[in-house]
This record gives sequence, structure tokens and C-alpha cells, in this order.
Amino acid sequence: MAGDKKMSETIQLEQLLNEKTGIEQESQELDEEQRQLKQRAKMLTEKIIQEIKKRNNVKQESVNKLQSKVNELEKQLNTLSISSVIDTNGLPEDNEQEEETTETYEEETQTVDDDGVSITEVAEEIDEDVDSKDKKKRKFF
Repeated sequence: MAGDKKMSETIQLEQLLNEKTGIEQESQELDEEQRQLKQRAKMLTEKIIQEIKKRNNVKQESVNKLQSKVNELEKQLNTLSISSVIDTNGLPEDNEQEEETTETYEEETQTVDDDGVSITEVAEEIDEDVDSKDKKKRKFF
């Protein structure tokens, strides 16, 4: 019986050592799997960051375009506000533009008859460029 006891103790020891080796191997495999998963999570997080940056760049471009448009509209509003202030001060803007584009002038000659009747002669010169523009407009109709 002493021999059986030694054999069973040896077998039990071998079984325990085998079990220990198996558990250590499983622990190493789990450590490796954990390392790979951490690496994969890091890589995926970096990709997500890149995608978010791309979206932010697109949004930033859109914001920049809108900001430019707002600035342009504010300038137009300021110009119109200044124009309305000038108009209220008695300096009509439209008349100035008309004078510049048509370059029209009038000459007046006034004579008085013996009967007390006055005759006024008006000579008007119209810019030829305006006439040619009118002719061009008529061609399209």
C-alpha cells in the first residue's frame, strides 16, 4: 500500500502541475488577447478622431462661408443706412446717378415779345451712349 500511496501522490502532483501549466498558458493567452484588444481599441479611437476632425473641418468651412456672407450683408446694410441718412439730409442719390450716366444739360434762352409774352427755348443734349444702349435693348425685343 505504501507504493500505491506514492504512485497516487506522484500522479496527483503531475496532474496538479499539468493543471498549473494549463492555467498559466490560459493566463498568457488572455493577456495576449487583452493586449490585442487594447491595441485595436486604440486604433479605432484614432480613426474616430480623424473622422470627427474631417466633419469639423467641413463645418468650419461652412461657418467661414456664412461668416463672410454675414460680413458682406452687414456692409451692404451699412451702405444702405448711410444712403438713407444722405437722402434724409436732402442729397438725393438717384439724381446724382442719373446725371452721371446721361450727361444731359439744358440751355435756356428767354426772349420777351412786345406784347409781354415770353418765349423760352430749351436745347437738350443727350449722351449718344444712352441712345445706343436703348437701340441695343430694342434689338432683343
